[in-house]
Amino acid sequence: MGSMTRRTALQLMGGMAGILATGVAPAIRLAGAAGKPIELVHWSWLTASDGEVWQQMIDSFNAANKDKGMQIRMEVVPDDQYGTKVLSAAATGNAPDFGWGTAGLRADWVKKGVVLPLDETFKQAGISLGDFVPAGLAASRYGGKLYMVPMDGMSLQVLLNVDHATAAGLDVSKPPQTGDELLAWAGKMTQREGDKVTRSGFLMTGSGVQPTVTWGIVAHQMGFRRASPDLKKAGVNPEAGVRAAQWVLDLFDKHRVSTRDVTDRYKAFGTGNGSMFLTGPWTLNGYVQNKLNFISFQMPKVGKDRSTYFELGGLEMYVQKDQSRLEVTAKALQWLSDNSFLWTTKGRGAAMRKSILARGDYKTAGHDWKVRGAFIDGMPNAVVGEVPVTAGPDFTIYTGGGFAAKTMDPVWAKQTTPKSAVDALIKQWQADLDAG
Repeated sequence: MGSMTRRTALQLMGGMAGILATGVAPAIRLAGAAGKPIELVHWSWLTASDGEVWQQMIDSFNAANKDKGMQIRMEVVPDDQYGTKVLSAAATGNAPDFGWGTAGLRADWVKKGVVLPLDETFKQAGISLGDFVPAGLAASRYGGKLYMVPMDGMSLQVLLNVDHATAAGLDVSKPPQTGDELLAWAGKMTQREGDKVTRSGFLMTGSGVQPTVTWGIVAHQMGFRRASPDLKKAGVNPEAGVRAAQWVLDLFDKHRVSTRDVTDRYKAFGTGNGSMFLTGPWTLNGYVQNKLNFISFQMPKVGKDRSTYFELGGLEMYVQKDQSRLEVTAKALQWLSDNSFLWTTKGRGAAMRKSILARGDYKTAGHDWKVRGAFIDGMPNAVVGEVPVTAGPDFTIYTGGGFAAKTMDPVWAKQTTPKSAVDALIKQWQADLDAG
C-alpha cells in the first residue's frame, strides 16, 4: 500500500469537511429508480496474476447485472499510489465507490471518515452477515463497526519446485516440518559456482519484502511480539526478534542457501532460480498458467510453533457526496461475495463464506489442492497480522518500502546489527502505540 506523511494526509483530508458535514443521509434509492443505470467506480491495486481472476469477477458481475441497472467500472491503481490517490479523491469529493482493503490497516482512514461503516447500509439493503466466517468479520471491524466485506483470508506458505526436490533425492510427499529440515532441504537443492549461489534452495532477496516478512514470521515463532495484546507495550521479548534476524542473515552467509543478488523474487522462482519460496496465494495463478511443476506446504516450525503471516483482503466503501449510491454499492459487494467461489479457488486466498467452504467441490475446483491446499489448511496458523492502530503501516512486515523494511534492510546488507535495528523498530512502535 502506498505510504504518505501524516501532514500530507491531514492536508488532503482538510478538504473533506464539506463532504462529511452533510448530516443525515437522504433516502437511499436503488439503481435504475429513475430509469438510469448506475455505474459504480471500483479501484483495484491487484496487478499480479490474481488481478486477471478479479477482472473475471468484475466481468461476471457486469454480465449478470446488465439489465438490473448496475455496472462496475474498474480502474487499476498501482499499490504504491493507492493510498495517496484515495485520500486525494476523497478530499475533493471524487472517491471511487469501493476498493480493496487489508484488515488492520485502516484505523487512520476510519477516523478520517474516508472508509464508511457498513452495518446500517447493509441493513437497509437487506444483506445478512450470517454466512460469513466469524473470524473474518471480527478482523474487519473497528470499534465494533464493520468497515470491510471480507473476501479472502491469506497466509504465507512455502512453494516447492518438485523437479528440484526430486533431482536432489528428496521425498516431496514429506516436505520440511521444522527449521532444521527446511535448511537441510535448502542445502540439498542449492546450486553454487564457487562462492556464488546460482540457485537458491530457499529463495530470498537482499532487501525489501522478502527478508523482512521472513524475519517477522520467524521472530513471532520464536516469541517476539511487535505489540502486546492490549496495544500498550511495543517489542515484547526483543531478544527473539534479534535471534530471528540472525536466522535470516545465516541463510545468506552461514548456510549459503540464499543470495542477495535476487531482486525479482516472483520471476526467480518462476524461472527455476529458486527451489523453495515463502509467498502468498496471489502467486499461484501465474505459476500454474506457466506450467511450473510445484506444490505448496505449510511454513515449518522454525521457532516454537508454525505461526505465519496473516492478511485478510476485502472490499471497502468510500465516502460519497451522492449517498444514494451507497445501497447500490452494498448490493454489488454482496454479489461479489456471494459469487466468490472462483476468487477463492483460483484467484487468491481462503473463502470467507461458510457456504463456500462447505461445498463438496471446494477442494477439487480451481487450482489443484497440491498447489493451493497449504494456503487453506494453514489458515489456523496465520496469526501474524496487522496491528490495528492509527500508525498501523509502521508495524507491517509485508511491505517493501515501509518503516519495518527500511529499518531492517541495513541488517541484511550487514551495515548495522540486528539488535540496533530491532531497538530502532521498538522505539518507533512504542511512540506509535502511545499516540493511539
